[in-house]
Amino acid sequence: MTVEYHAPRTDADFGFTHPAKVWVQLESAAGHSTVFLAMDHVRQLAEQLPDLLMEHDAAEHVRTEQVAAEKSATEPKAA
Repeated sequence: MTVEYHAPRTDADFGFTHPAKVWVQLESAAGHSTVFLAMDHVRQLAEQLPDLLMEHDAAEHVRTEQVAAEKSATEPKAA
């Protein structure tokens, strides 16, 4: 993954100001995707990521507990 900040800049030829943005490139075995995010979207994403990570960690914990319970249920009981 590549993430780059691009500061606002003015195009001298056209006098147009390009707003600040963040460039994100994600790579996988299937190829890659590139996204430019406006700073408002970057801020929204930054606010939501902690909750998403906690939700993911909780789901992983539940799954680990389920696997352990299933394994325990199939193991022979000691006499």
